Amino acid sequence: MFGLVSNFAQLGTRLITVPVVIHYLGLNGYGIWNVIMMAATYMRFGSVGVKTAFQKYVAEATGNGNYERANRLLSTGCALMLAFSVAILIPVSLCAERIARSAGVPGEFLGPAAGSIALLALIMMMANVGAAYEAIVMGGHRIDLVRKFNTILTCCEAVAIIVVLRLGFGLLAMAAVMGISELLYIGCCYFASHRVLPQIRIAARFLDLRMLRELFRFAGSYQLLNLLEVVYSSVIPLALLKVFGATAAGVYAVVSRVATSAGMLQDAFLGPILSGATMVYASGLAERMYALIRKAFKVTLAIAILPLGFIAAFGPTLAYAWTGQQAPEFRVTFWLVCLALVFRALSMLSFVLYRTSGQAVLDNVVQLVRTACLISAVLLSHELGFRGLLLGMVITEFVGMSVMLIGLTHTFSLFRIQSLFPDAIRMLAAAVVIFSVGALASRLPLPGHPAGRLEAALRLCEICLGCALAGWPSLAITGSVTGAESRALFGAFIPKRAQAAPALSHPVGE
Repeated sequence: MFGLVSNFAQLGTRLITVPVVIHYLGLNGYGIWNVIMMAATYMRFGSVGVKTAFQKYVAEATGNGNYERANRLLSTGCALMLAFSVAILIPVSLCAERIARSAGVPGEFLGPAAGSIALLALIMMMANVGAAYEAIVMGGHRIDLVRKFNTILTCCEAVAIIVVLRLGFGLLAMAAVMGISELLYIGCCYFASHRVLPQIRIAARFLDLRMLRELFRFAGSYQLLNLLEVVYSSVIPLALLKVFGATAAGVYAVVSRVATSAGMLQDAFLGPILSGATMVYASGLAERMYALIRKAFKVTLAIAILPLGFIAAFGPTLAYAWTGQQAPEFRVTFWLVCLALVFRALSMLSFVLYRTSGQAVLDNVVQLVRTACLISAVLLSHELGFRGLLLGMVITEFVGMSVMLIGLTHTFSLFRIQSLFPDAIRMLAAAVVIFSVGALASRLPLPGHPAGRLEAALRLCEICLGCALAGWPSLAITGSVTGAESRALFGAFIPKRAQAAPALSHPVGE
């Protein structure tokens, strides 16, 4: 429950900060800031893949009691991460201006952008090592604490960014706020880890070269997988900035910021799935694992199709009401980005489920193929144009999703792709009905004949009301939500009924 509250709080801060950034820096400036955040994601090695592997090691230790092995794995892994961060990020800090120039940053933003990249490189060296403490808290089944820290600091970060912009500062000050927030977050996780799992310690005395093989096999391959995902996610923004200019990059940044906000629901879902599925798979109960996979995909379809479908259908109105920006490319960009994110949501769930089996080959191969396909589309971007490049991204996501689903059928003996079709069809039918009612509601006359952003905001209110009224009946009539699942959903919000719904909460809830 708190996972949803945390993610909605983060969504609220985004809704507030993005229009402010665009107001003070313009759409071009926001496009540059989006590229800086992409660079920060590159530099956040510890939070990309190794942290997830560490979380799995800690979760296994809580199940089998072998804390000594977990201590050795985490301590040795942190030492490797420190050495890797210093070797990579020190040169990045020194060559920040060259990196910004090669990315296509315009001259008026070059100095602040280079300073931001250099500052974040130094901060991320510390944050990468500290990410192990976040993994300890999450692996100790206290994901609620991590989300509380993240929510509070995200809100404080948003307030600080607004303040520094109003005081006349720019990109460098925003990067400093972001870096300080990152360090505070790691500090909170450090102290929490000592209370949640005092048996887990990271210290020099636990360094063990015998752990290197396991770290390279699982944690290293996980790191490679997620680094490839970071590279993949940053190809489109960088290509748009380089080939089509800062305005195109700004349009994509606004659309992706709106669309990826829907992904916070899946972020709240994947963490518990990683820990829970790992324990279920270790139990050796194939039927229980199959039930968990089916339920996980059903939940993922719901939290991907419904919010992303809403954003695709009404994105331009939402963007105008939110930022005051209008562009002819908003409509097609919203549709293509949201479709790609639906495919990506299913791919990410497949990655997590595949990793719970302990295997570490197919997902990396798929990620390499996806990255190669997208880079090929980028190389042809002059011929394909803006829309063609985004369509190439959609096709790439579909291919990656298809291959991973086929891989799951070979990993889990009872799983079959066709078992997902009924749930997908029912969810799509419900979504069509819901958004059709929302579109009809938007045609109702408004009192007073408002104009501009006020009219767009009121239209959104009509759309949301129509969708809300049609939502539950559509889901129930199409069979997208069963009676047991509806009782579980209400039980999550009404404590006295929580015991009436074990069907949904047992396999996939937090």
